Amino acid sequence: MNFQQYLYNHGFQREDLLARLAESLELDDSRSKRMETAYNAIYDVLKADPVFFSKVDFVVYPQGSKSIGTTTKPIGRDEFDLDIVVQIRDYYFNYTSSEIYNHLIRVFKGNEIYRPKLIPKNRCARINYSGDFHLDILPGCIIIETEDKLMVPDRELASWTSTFPKGYSTWFLDKAKDVRQTAFLRKAFNDFITLSEAKAEQENLPEENFYSKEPLKRAVQLTKRYRDIFFTNKPKHKTSSIVLTTIFAQFYEGEASIYETIDNVLNRILNYYADYQNLFENKGIYKRIRVLNPVNPAEDFTDKWDKEKEYYMQFIAFTKSFKEKWEHLKLGHYGVAEELFGSTRTKQILKAQLEDLSVGKSDTLEKAGLTILSGNKFVDKQGNITQNIGYKSKPNRNYGGVELKSSRSPSVINTKNYVAAHIQKLLVDQNFPWLQTVVKDGELLGKGKIKPKGCKKEYKILIEYDINRTGRKERIFILNDSQIKFGQIPHLYNDDSLCLYYPEDFPRYMDLNFVDLIPWISEWLVIYELWKKYGVWLSDEVKH
Repeated sequence: MNFQQYLYNHGFQREDLLARLAESLELDDSRSKRMETAYNAIYDVLKADPVFFSKVDFVVYPQGSKSIGTTTKPIGRDEFDLDIVVQIRDYYFNYTSSEIYNHLIRVFKGNEIYRPKLIPKNRCARINYSGDFHLDILPGCIIIETEDKLMVPDRELASWTSTFPKGYSTWFLDKAKDVRQTAFLRKAFNDFITLSEAKAEQENLPEENFYSKEPLKRAVQLTKRYRDIFFTNKPKHKTSSIVLTTIFAQFYEGEASIYETIDNVLNRILNYYADYQNLFENKGIYKRIRVLNPVNPAEDFTDKWDKEKEYYMQFIAFTKSFKEKWEHLKLGHYGVAEELFGSTRTKQILKAQLEDLSVGKSDTLEKAGLTILSGNKFVDKQGNITQNIGYKSKPNRNYGGVELKSSRSPSVINTKNYVAAHIQKLLVDQNFPWLQTVVKDGELLGKGKIKPKGCKKEYKILIEYDINRTGRKERIFILNDSQIKFGQIPHLYNDDSLCLYYPEDFPRYMDLNFVDLIPWISEWLVIYELWKKYGVWLSDEVKH
């Protein structure tokens, strides 16, 4: 028994799925190394400045998600931003705010490498590595010699404003560590190691660091990912990462799992929102959730929510949407993870779980599914999925829902084709004897029973194939499963016939070889049972 099998047997598969999804959002090694190199170069560039920075004592350090372990890989062409603080160890009142800011901009403008990458912002200098990442460099001076609280320049205010990056990082990390009991996956990992040592089993052990990250950090990573998806088409009012991170940490009460953390925090946010809504409806008093810097209350992370209420309204809409989808996940419908965190990513994670679950096993549903997903698939005469025996299955993508209009040209021959059905009958009978077929008036009809290895149930199949029919030539039905109804499961047509392929994937003016569809019936059944078990349609598909 490997660790994945242990997790599944003890009811931790959902938690493992969430942890794997969060881990997959981490920055890849190559980007991290490029970013680290760019980060390290900043100190050297500033220290070489003969005018100002070489004459003051300063230190450079990261702030934000990189410093607290909640980095999230950006979507599409979005860039990851690394926030950097240049802390000058001198009192802010010895300088004007514009003086500090202008010195920083001057250094980068005078450097041939950084000049084309420089974008002056309100409080910081942005160094943009286009299409990859950017560095936001914030200069600041200390307020008290023994503390790291800073005053930073604000060009819009033409003055200083306070912030406390190191204090915030310490606060968040302390909140993340404050777990009521050992985190579920960490405990499962420790128990599995103990069990493996007791049984003297030789299994590949999982990466310890993978399961050691605290639930709060993972919850923030996943929430930021759904935030990115939710605001794809309305980026202007996208809730900032600092707001989401802070509010999750403030509402966190030491939950030991990623799942419980997200579930409970969403409930608490919406409960607060409901209180404010009641106040507005009953007394006409407008209030909103305010998110202040917990280590510097003078800093309101949501100050622009007063100027533009749409920021607040969109935050609540996001939270409600997240909660609505999360309720489906609570019921074991893992398919909603595709909507929350991305379809391709979710399928990849589930496939990895299936691979671990299948180690050392044969003839399982998971094994059959993995063979289908490999692309190198055959179906034998009994309808079983194999790696090298039987009829070679061709590539396909499941579709369904809307019957596509035929784009094939009308036949120039008006007489009925009686020959095609007999040819297809011969091919089907030779390769798939589990089907009993007959030809009637140019139409191939067939019935049979099939139970691909790994499936729990034997299915009764009805097939119809008529080359003379306009549009889709085949109709394939499952006769003994009442759950297979259009609108209730994926990839059916509205007459409850199976969708085995996407018509647009094939040549417009050529009819499909019907016998090539028969292996796809076995594959559909295996993927259907996996869908019932995990909630995700794992094979290639065109959603409708």
